[in-house]
Amino acid sequence: MARFRQALRKFVAFSEQVAADHGVTVQWYQALLVVRTYRGAKHISVGELAEQLMIRDHSAAELVSRLAQAKLVRRKTDPTDRRRSLVVITRAGERRLSELAAVHLRKLREARSVFATFFGAAAESQ
Repeated sequence: MARFRQALRKFVAFSEQVAADHGVTVQWYQALLVVRTYRGAKHISVGELAEQLMIRDHSAAELVSRLAQAKLVRRKTDPTDRRRSLVVITRAGERRLSELAAVHLRKLREARSVFATFFGAAAESQ
C-alpha cells in the first residue's frame, strides 16, 4: 500500500508540473477533462461540474470564469432552463486538453508496472 500511495503522490506531482508547463493548473486540467467527457460530451452545468470536481458551486463558478477568460471554455445559457449556465469546451480548450492528456497517458503507461503489481497483489490476497 505504501508503494501505491507513493506512486500516486509522484503522479500528482508530475501532473501539477505538466499542467504548469502548459500554462494551466491541475484543477483547470481536471475541469477541462470533466467538461469534455461528461455524459458523452453533453454540456455540463456549473453545478454538475462542482459535483464532479467535489468543490462548492461558487468555486466552480469562479473556475469557469477563469477558464472562460483564458478562452478554454465558454458559457452557454441552458435552452430548457434559462437560469442555468452550461459550460462548453472551446477549440483552444480541446487542444490544451489533448496535449495534457497525451502527456499524462504516456506517464501512466510508464508507471503501469507499479500499479499492476499493486492490483495483482491485492487481488491475490482476497
